[in-house]
Amino acid sequence: MELSGYQVVLRDIQAEDLELIRAWRNDPEVSRFMLSQERISAEQQQAWFSKILKDNTQRHWLICYKDKPIGVANIKTVHKGDSIETAKVLEPGLYIADNRYRGNILAFSPTLLINDYCFERLGTELLQARVKADNTAALKYNAKLGYKQLAKDDLIELCLDYQSYRVASESIKALLGRTKRSN
Repeated sequence: MELSGYQVVLRDIQAEDLELIRAWRNDPEVSRFMLSQERISAEQQQAWFSKILKDNTQRHWLICYKDKPIGVANIKTVHKGDSIETAKVLEPGLYIADNRYRGNILAFSPTLLINDYCFERLGTELLQARVKADNTAALKYNAKLGYKQLAKDDLIELCLDYQSYRVASESIKALLGRTKRSN
């Protein structure tokens, strides 16, 4: 599956992407705000890839800008027994590994594609996120997309409904251009 728009392409992760993704994921600049910061071995990476190939509760994409990989995006089900296609609540996630694109408007592009896909194509009712309390950049980022805080602790729980997303993302979408397609 491929999603395209807002100047980026999200394409399914392939075996040849694994070492690049592992290098990114093991980079302290990338992993410092992740829930798990353990170093990932090649064997663990391969086991993860084998699992996601047949797991209908999650979907993972490589984020590409101008045909160059810049990060990884995913969605996961929240409730046991749901599949991506049937879930009413999903948890999106992403990281931009290429620091040239962190903190600029392009960083919103993969999230817009994922949110559009979840709300408009899958019929998702709510997106949930968990963000480490010290990740102020991610908290600001999510607030600009319309997320509301549900709970605050070491992990801050956020939620986003379609109407809040539509209103909050309108100006960002106008800057990036809405042209998109999905296969």
